[in-house]
Amino acid sequence: MNKIVAKPVNMFELFFDLVFVYAISRITAMIHHPVNGGIPLATF
Repeated sequence: MNKIVAKPVNMFELFFDLVFVYAISRITAMIHHPVNGGIPLATF
């Protein structure tokens, strides 16, 4: 069986993880509150 080796995480990777989570939350908010049954192009 192979041993699992922990890899250190740097601040750069954590920053992009935070950006990804923020983007997903904004997309979810846009989908949750459509305007007139759709998402306006200006929102993107």
